[in-house]
Amino acid sequence: MIRWDAAAPLRDIDGTGGGPAIGRPAGPPLSAVESVRTERIHRAVFGHAKIVHVLEGAAHIETATGIHELTPGSAMTLGAGMWCSVRPAPTVRLWTLFFDESFLRSHMRWVLADITRVRPGLHPDAWDGSALVLQPGVDILHRIEPLWRQISLVNETAPPEVATTRLISLFSRAVEIALPTLLAEDGAVPDRLVLPVRGRLAQPPIARAVRRSVELLRSRMAEPWTVDRLAAEVAVSRAHLTRVFTQQVGVAPTRFLIETRLTEFTRLVEETDLPIADASRQVGWKDARVAAGWFRKRFGITPRQYRRHPHPSCTGAMPCESCRGVCALTPVLEPATRAVSRDSRRDAHIRPLS
Repeated sequence: MIRWDAAAPLRDIDGTGGGPAIGRPAGPPLSAVESVRTERIHRAVFGHAKIVHVLEGAAHIETATGIHELTPGSAMTLGAGMWCSVRPAPTVRLWTLFFDESFLRSHMRWVLADITRVRPGLHPDAWDGSALVLQPGVDILHRIEPLWRQISLVNETAPPEVATTRLISLFSRAVEIALPTLLAEDGAVPDRLVLPVRGRLAQPPIARAVRRSVELLRSRMAEPWTVDRLAAEVAVSRAHLTRVFTQQVGVAPTRFLIETRLTEFTRLVEETDLPIADASRQVGWKDARVAAGWFRKRFGITPRQYRRHPHPSCTGAMPCESCRGVCALTPVLEPATRAVSRDSRRDAHIRPLS
C-alpha cells in the first residue's frame, strides 16, 4: 500500500470540474491526522505541504535530499510536490499536518517577520520545499498534541467559516509553543520587543489520572469502556476525570477512545489483509458499520475503497503524470518556468501512473 498518512486533499477547485481556481481556496488551510506505522511506505507525493512529528518509536524517511532518521521529538517539513518514503524502525506513532503551502508560508512570514532572529534555513523565504528536519523535543510535541487532536476534529460539524477560523487559531497556538525551536539563540534583539504571548504558555503537568487513563484506553482499546468504569480504574470521580482529561488531552475520554480505535483500525486496513469486520472487532467495535462510519468521516472514503485504491507511487519517470513535473525529481528548468512550477505545486492534482 502506498499512502502517506492520507488526509482529505487541500486543493483549489473552480467548482466546475475544470481545474484549479486562482486565489480561491476550496478547502481548509490545514488538516491533521494521527497514525501508527509498522510497515514500509514506498515513494508517495502529495499536492500539499506537510509537517511530520514523531511522538513514539522511530522511522527512516527518504526524500530527494537523502535519508533522515526521525526519533521521538523530531519533526520534518516537506513542501508540496516533494516525494518521500517511510520505513518504521520497527514501529512509529506520529502526527502529520497537511497544509495549503501558500497558507503555511504566509502564516510563518508573519510569525518570523525578522529573518535575523530565525535559525538558518527555517524562514519561509529561505526554504525551497525540500526536507527540513527539526528537533523541537518530546516535551514540546506532547504539549502541542492536544491542539493537533482538536485540529483533526474541527471539520466534522462546524460551518466552513468557523472551521477555518478555529483551524488558524489552533495552529497559531501550536506555533507559539514551538517558537523556541525556530528562533536563533543569538538572534538580534528588535528595537521594540513585542511578545506574541497573550496567556500562559506552559501547560500544567499531565495529571496522573489522565496519564493512566490514556495508557488504559490505548493498551485495552477493545474493551467496552465507559467513563464511569475508566474513572473507577484511576480512582477519581467521573466529573473530575472528564474535566481534567478534556483540558489536558484536548477531547473527552469517549472521543479519545474513538480516535485511538480509529487510528489502530486504519493501521489494520492499511497494513494487513484482515477482513474489515475482524479489524473492527479487534479494536473494540463489534459492528463493522460503526468502524466504517468513523473511517469515512476521517478520510472521506470507505475502508474497502481505501484498500482498493492505493496512493500513486512516485517512480521518477519523465514525463511524470503523478505530480505534473513539479516534484524534486524534475530536471532543472529555466528560471521563469521553475518559479511557475514551484508556485503551482500546491495545486498538483495527483492521479495514478498510466
